[in-house]
Amino acid sequence: MPRTILLPGLALIMLAAPPRLPAQTGAPDLRLRSVTVIVRDYDEARKWYTEKLGFEVEIDRTFAPGQRFLRVHPPGQPGLGIVLETPGDGADPAMPRAYQDRIGKEVSWVFESEDVAKTYELLKGRGVEFTQAPKQRPWGTEALFRDLYGNAFVIIGPSRKSP
Repeated sequence: MPRTILLPGLALIMLAAPPRLPAQTGAPDLRLRSVTVIVRDYDEARKWYTEKLGFEVEIDRTFAPGQRFLRVHPPGQPGLGIVLETPGDGADPAMPRAYQDRIGKEVSWVFESEDVAKTYELLKGRGVEFTQAPKQRPWGTEALFRDLYGNAFVIIGPSRKSP
């Protein structure tokens, strides 16, 4: 049976155990399963994440009127995804207040790419709004973009080799 753990601004729903690697001695038994991004509209967000970023829908299930669980993930990377959640009306006691004020303000996720410039061109061609084109940094190549609600994301990859 699914187990839900609610923390302020974060809902982790464990539906199936992901593959496990051996833990270090004394390390806690924790694995990242998902992160929640607060969105204005489920269908609008689903369309943007699948069509613009090319993500796949892992779960899209309606439980009752106004209760929907929607998780997307990068292609070929199931088991770790982004839960797209609407703010609700504050009626659920597990959610102490509506999250309207969090849309576009809660996320700074880092995606990895072997070729940031190529990924940038592909996503820009799909209409993704970049706030920073690929730029060399001491830690590698970095590009920054926003989703349709203004949430910030980073793409990082290896440093470009000089010709």
